[in-house]
Amino acid sequence: MQQVHRQFLYRAEIAVAVVCACLFALTLVDPQWIETLFDESPDDGDGSLERWILLGCTSIGTVLAGALAWRERRRLRTAP
Repeated sequence: MQQVHRQFLYRAEIAVAVVCACLFALTLVDPQWIETLFDESPDDGDGSLERWILLGCTSIGTVLAGALAWRERRRLRTAP
């Protein structure tokens, strides 16, 4: 049972890292994607929200989820 839980956790961490990395790339390619997607401008078009997302959420999320997945993978390899 513990092995199944660890495998699920590993896959979930990989999925979070991939989603964060995709959002990071999307923000680099099209900094106004939030305005385009939601037809709203929460930052009045100055791009501050996208910079916060780019620097804060996606980059930190990608690194953190990747590190957690790497740690979980090591645990899975050493588990009996």
